[in-house]
Amino acid sequence: MSLHATISGVSPVDNHAHAIEPLSGETIDETFPGIFTEGALDTRDARHTLNYRAALGVLADRFDTPQSAEAELLARRGEVNHARYTRDCIAETGTEAILIDEGFPGLSAREFTQYTDADVFPMLRLEPLIEELYAEHSAFTAFETAFQNRVAEALDGEYVALKSIAAYRRGLTVGSRDRADARAAFADLESDWDGRIEHPGLLDYCLHLALSIAGEHGAPVQFHTGFGDPDAHPRLVNPTHLIECIETHHETDLVLLHGGYPYVGQAAYVTATYPNVHLDLSLAIPFAQHGASRILSTALEVVPTTKLLYGTDAFYTPELFVLAARRFKAALAETLAEIVESGIVTEAYAETAARQILRENALDLYELY
Repeated sequence: MSLHATISGVSPVDNHAHAIEPLSGETIDETFPGIFTEGALDTRDARHTLNYRAALGVLADRFDTPQSAEAELLARRGEVNHARYTRDCIAETGTEAILIDEGFPGLSAREFTQYTDADVFPMLRLEPLIEELYAEHSAFTAFETAFQNRVAEALDGEYVALKSIAAYRRGLTVGSRDRADARAAFADLESDWDGRIEHPGLLDYCLHLALSIAGEHGAPVQFHTGFGDPDAHPRLVNPTHLIECIETHHETDLVLLHGGYPYVGQAAYVTATYPNVHLDLSLAIPFAQHGASRILSTALEVVPTTKLLYGTDAFYTPELFVLAARRFKAALAETLAEIVESGIVTEAYAETAARQILRENALDLYELY
């Protein structure tokens, strides 16, 4: 069996995704293109990203309609049965298990199971929990206790990991664990609370608490790194900003999400340096369509094949599951074939590496079965 055939036949484990929402047929012309860019682009520009053009290819295959017939494809897409269409898209990828970040768009992992035959595992997003508990408690000590209890209860239960979007709220320069500063921040917020936690003093303290609890439970913590929504500062999402946090919590496995794109080399360097760091390549692939092989090649320059993770970061629409699987597998086959051709590894080892990256590393890291 060829390397390409082996990779095509692997049932992946998606270590980072989100629930899917139905799209309105009335507004799909405007909303659908924007899903395939992380920026705040005009729809006119979003229609001309390579990722969107590739998404039209998915629709063309689904509806047996030419890819150039954009208006017809979008009209057909607006008429689908949401549950059945989602199930069919995910089934096409052969995905065995999906880890769902419940913090966005809000559908629980349990509810998402109705849209797929894959096994679904929940992850707890920390920042919404902090916001929820802050609104419920007027005293810092009560808030602190409630936060620790909720995180521990989640990891004692069905949750397999934690997730932080500190990159969106204060950047990745997580400070030290300072309880006095957190208490002061808690009091300061009372006069200026808008429902969104951004204060570094309180946010950083809670992150340190969560990281310690995760370490005690043997559960990984995922950190958004690299590009994302417009409120992620382009310089502060560089994963090298997490170094002090990583060194403080050497007992806790951390996952750098999205390949740190565009800081892929930096993310790879951090992953290769620290034993407790792993690198997820979701979102960067498939968003960087023709750059997928370059991203994988950069990561593989220094990262052990045991520390790379497949993911989709699919959200809103199930075509992202398909796009990610197609581009990731194609790029992985191309990249590994070049490495084999160069004489660095054998084809047998390349097949082992592919299985590790696509599924086995996630099974081991999250202890799914």
